[in-house]
Amino acid sequence: MREIRYMMHFRGRVSPVGNGTTPAIQTTLMRTTGSATSCVVSTVVESAGVQTELKASQGDLAFLESEFRVTGPESFEEDGMIAFGDANEHVLRFSTLGQGHLTTGLEPGTMAGTASWKVEGGEGQFAGARGFISSTFTISKSGDLSDFHCGLILIH
Repeated sequence: MREIRYMMHFRGRVSPVGNGTTPAIQTTLMRTTGSATSCVVSTVVESAGVQTELKASQGDLAFLESEFRVTGPESFEEDGMIAFGDANEHVLRFSTLGQGHLTTGLEPGTMAGTASWKVEGGEGQFAGARGFISSTFTISKSGDLSDFHCGLILIH
């Protein structure tokens, strides 16, 4: 068995499915789309505290697509896929493990949230994959998505 670990920062949009025009978490079914550059993450712990830096690096993009269903005032479920590389041949499929959690953000109309995703399989490099992905995100009142992923993928 082989382990693949990754961290990426996806940026994109959250939009209502159907006729809705409000991107905020006011509709119950939404679609998320985003992309992330290849990157290098550095975290340093010092006497002044924690400092983290994320820098773009050489390599292709990754693409996120999902369906996001609000299930309660502070909960949601999500399923979707992440395609790694411009050719979209290496794909992970995922779904929420239990419920994701939402809370109001720092600014009016914004949301912050987190979810653990179970890897449901994949294609290309990820054929037969299982594992977990942690998603921690913010959504602005205009629907801008900032989503940090930390994944542990197990390949048979």
